[in-house]
Amino acid sequence: MKLERVFATALVFVFLTPFCRAQDSAKAADRLYVLDCGVGHAPDEARWTMGVNVGKPIDISDSCFLVRHAGDYFLWDTGISDAVAAMPDGWLPTNNPVTDIHWRRAKTLESQLAAIGVKPADIKFIGISHTHPDHIGNVELFPTVPILIQKAEYDYYFTPGKDGILKPPGDSRPTFLKDHPVKLVQEDLDVFGDGSVLIVSTPGHTPGHDSCLIHLAKTGWILLSGDAVHLRENWNTRRIPYFATMPPDQKVQTLLSMQRMADLISFYHAQLWINHEKSESDKLRHAPAFYE
Repeated sequence: MKLERVFATALVFVFLTPFCRAQDSAKAADRLYVLDCGVGHAPDEARWTMGVNVGKPIDISDSCFLVRHAGDYFLWDTGISDAVAAMPDGWLPTNNPVTDIHWRRAKTLESQLAAIGVKPADIKFIGISHTHPDHIGNVELFPTVPILIQKAEYDYYFTPGKDGILKPPGDSRPTFLKDHPVKLVQEDLDVFGDGSVLIVSTPGHTPGHDSCLIHLAKTGWILLSGDAVHLRENWNTRRIPYFATMPPDQKVQTLLSMQRMADLISFYHAQLWINHEKSESDKLRHAPAFYE
């Protein structure tokens, strides 16, 4: 742990410093919409809590976020495939009720965008936290919109021989095409160039995982977790899910990313919105309501 703290300090110095400079002149995005992008039911919470609450069922949220910025739109994650909304019994990705997350969608991403007057072509950029199916299920609803994604995550997803992403039956759309326009990110990115929306590198859960830091005039700063942390208790205890312990460097990366997030939260006085913590997501204002 002592070595990890040294690494964390180094990361803060290297990667927080540019954001410190940006804070002084950072502008604010106009609006932030919270979109319902799926709800999952898992039979055993221990998949995320390593020996705690073993056998306890848990419901998790899956949100997408739409930022309006001076007439442009930025979409963060695309959720579970919209095809799931038409499935009365939901979707078990591998048809294993003992281990699978059972996914449902109350409404599609496309219909929620339409309800606030946004067409897919209106979106300027899509940011992807990582390439798991509950985050990229609707990427190809936006075939001409550039995807902002870490190069490490892009390479990981398109590794030759790597199994394709799980898709619901009846979903004939491609998930993420190799020729989809992308902007490969190296570490961090100021999306609009004014400090209002920042993609933050937080690897660990996957090799190129990202989180997103957003500034709003009235609400202040918000850090969207992606899957860098799944549950509030895991955040409070720095507990690492089982899949981030093998190989060992994944655990170290996850801990360092949590520390980096903590430093950003402290510096910006930011709120942490944990994507999969349903009890917290339920309390947020969902579209067509918005934050500003």
